[in-house]
Amino acid sequence: METGHDLIFKWVPRMIIFGLYLSGKAPFHTVYLHGLVNDAQGKKMSKSKGNVINPLTLTDKYGSDALRMTLIVGNAPGTDLALREDKVKGYKNFANKVWNIARFVLSQEKSSELKKELIEEFEALAKDITADMEAYRFHLGAEKIYHYIWHRFADEILEESKSEEKGKIKAEYTATLYYILENSLKLLHPFMPFVTEEIWQEMKPGESLLMIETWPVK
Repeated sequence: METGHDLIFKWVPRMIIFGLYLSGKAPFHTVYLHGLVNDAQGKKMSKSKGNVINPLTLTDKYGSDALRMTLIVGNAPGTDLALREDKVKGYKNFANKVWNIARFVLSQEKSSELKKELIEEFEALAKDITADMEAYRFHLGAEKIYHYIWHRFADEILEESKSEEKGKIKAEYTATLYYILENSLKLLHPFMPFVTEEIWQEMKPGESLLMIETWPVK
């Protein structure tokens, strides 16, 4: 069961009591309590205050994926969130970054062996993120894949892989970059489903949807 922390005494116990009364069984065994979404100053939104932020306005301006990441990263269970437009804009920039990474990697010929140390590093990250997801630490999982893609994959691994010929990658890196891109999209998909699915269809046209692909960690 997922609901706001303000309903713990108003709604959740009544659902449990009603379920026990009707069926003799509790309707759910785990309750995930999210915080409230407040305005940029941390004040509760209300029409009378005139500080209501329309999510549709933000998605039209920055995209649904950017808003989703804004609502997840840094938002620990039960913690209220101050919704700032500049943060949403920042995740739109991240979505553009993912697109640019994909375009660059997919423009290369895939023709080399995997680099073991980079694959092991990514697999350790995937296990870490999976553990966060299974423990309902979605805010940590989202933040980790964000930092890996932008700062480790783009800023370091891609830069190391570039050859002296402009726009080209060293042959020994190409298969590894494809592997990291493909599996990074899988890890990012629960948080940014639209851009990742679009890139996936560019990578594997006519194949299955990313949303039903096998998770990187078995």
